Amino acid sequence: MESQALNIKRLFKALAVLIVFLISFSVPVVIAFNIEETAKDMRIKMDMGQLKNWAEVYRLENKSYEGFEKDPDLYRFFEDIETMDGEAKIFINQNHESYCSRVFFKRGSFCIDDTGHIGKDEGICSPEYTRCD
Repeated sequence: MESQALNIKRLFKALAVLIVFLISFSVPVVIAFNIEETAKDMRIKMDMGQLKNWAEVYRLENKSYEGFEKDPDLYRFFEDIETMDGEAKIFINQNHESYCSRVFFKRGSFCIDDTGHIGKDEGICSPEYTRCD
């Protein structure tokens, strides 16, 4: 009987060591994943801020956003988004006075418009409505 109790104690100790090992191994992996996702979100927002700057320079030089969707600087922005497994689209309204851009990722999407609003995409940025709010 005593031998069986001792074996049970050893089994529980081994299980406890195994659980501690698994937890100590998985926590850094989860933390690293969250840090990587947060870094990507920050990079996306930085890219979108840069898009806003390019758009304003373009508007000042051209008096409107007409043709901005073909600007080489915009292509660099879209290429950077693609390196992060995303997809970006830009919509310019018919009178070329406003725009919005949507960036799609598996984990969600972001939006920026000519008012400077940058945030989570609510799905309203479109050719018909060039706002993110």
